[in-house]
Amino acid sequence: MKKISDTMDTQGKSEGANGGALVRVLRDEARKRGLVQGEPELSAELSIGEIFSLIRDMPYLRASSRQPKVVLEEWRGTCSGKHYLLKELFQELGLEARIVMCTHQFTEENSRHFPAALRAHLADGPVPDVHTYIRLHDRLNNSEGWTQVDATWPSSAADLGMRVNLQYQSGVDMELACDPIDHFEVPENIDPQTFKEELIQSFCGPRINQRELLIEGLGQWLGQHTSNPDGINIVRT
Repeated sequence: MKKISDTMDTQGKSEGANGGALVRVLRDEARKRGLVQGEPELSAELSIGEIFSLIRDMPYLRASSRQPKVVLEEWRGTCSGKHYLLKELFQELGLEARIVMCTHQFTEENSRHFPAALRAHLADGPVPDVHTYIRLHDRLNNSEGWTQVDATWPSSAADLGMRVNLQYQSGVDMELACDPIDHFEVPENIDPQTFKEELIQSFCGPRINQRELLIEGLGQWLGQHTSNPDGINIVRT
């Protein structure tokens, strides 16, 4: 595997600036949940920032599949499902996007805001994990270079001490949801989940079970304590 410092080309897919099938599904699902309000013709197109906010504020829970359409229909996802979906949505808008993985660890120091039941998983030491985010080349807004985008934690999780990115700004790197160690860009010809599972095996090793328990517990905790699981409201007037 090559670290992101070793390779970042400028290739990318796009399907036109008018959006595609997934963007339409997102719009329809958001309208169905009352998250996009106003006359249908006013909400026919979603901005980059609105798309980011809608995906960010999906509940942090594992969907039955990480396939983008399933994540949309079930309206939930963890870092992998949300960012696989975001990549496809941004590409439908004509943007270049890349899936990036980074290794990190949950430690007592960076998890002090977790409830006791979650911190108990750290009793035997740090729990390794592999985080997913994307890098975006926003040519529509004349942004130069690649920008990191992280939609992992819903906005309502900020009150729980999670690192929430409240808005998308073209050309401005977002804060990652973890303390990264190494970054790896997923090649375009490799399934990102296969890439991630191999990286988890190599990085997490014998602590894989503790990782699974901690991620599952994170979803349960956030699901119980975030007050607005459906997220933002976009009102068009």
